Amino acid sequence: MRAERRIHLLRHAMPVPDPTSSPSDWPLSSSGRFAAAAQRDRVPDVDRVLSSQEIKAVETARLATGREPHCDPRFGEVIRPGEPYDDDVRARRRAWVQSLPDTRHHGWETLEEAARRFDDAVQEHPDEDLLIATHGMVMTAWLAGIGALRQGRSAADYWDALPFPSLVTIRISADPRIIPSLTPTLPRSLER
Repeated sequence: MRAERRIHLLRHAMPVPDPTSSPSDWPLSSSGRFAAAAQRDRVPDVDRVLSSQEIKAVETARLATGREPHCDPRFGEVIRPGEPYDDDVRARRRAWVQSLPDTRHHGWETLEEAARRFDDAVQEHPDEDLLIATHGMVMTAWLAGIGALRQGRSAADYWDALPFPSLVTIRISADPRIIPSLTPTLPRSLER
């Protein structure tokens, strides 16, 4: 077993929002495709490229790595049935990430459930460095769940500052007493 491994979380690039279809079906915008491809020189060589099944994450993984990702639904965004795409979308999502669910979040997956399913998928690759193309809310929930971020306002502020796309590296020690370490600064967006 490795003493330490690295997991690179790649938040998808900017999609084309379409309120008439599910966010999981949104493709990347032209600027999103450019930004994802521009990540290629920043993305390290890894043992395995994984992705959520959402189109925007798969496209981001392909463009950023030049490889076909293995898709796993457990890396998908937070399950939030019936969420409208309206003027309250950012505030509603921030409240969820901050662990302040209310009536707007009825039927949503909990923060703990999202972090657990994501971690279950990560644990299936214990001795590999990974690149996971995923989504902002679920990756923030997982980072808070493993102790790399403080839950609550700190996690919400982190999520709020994540650009499209973002490449975040976390180092995980084989020693469970060592808290995972996160890259100290947020990467800049390459959107144009």
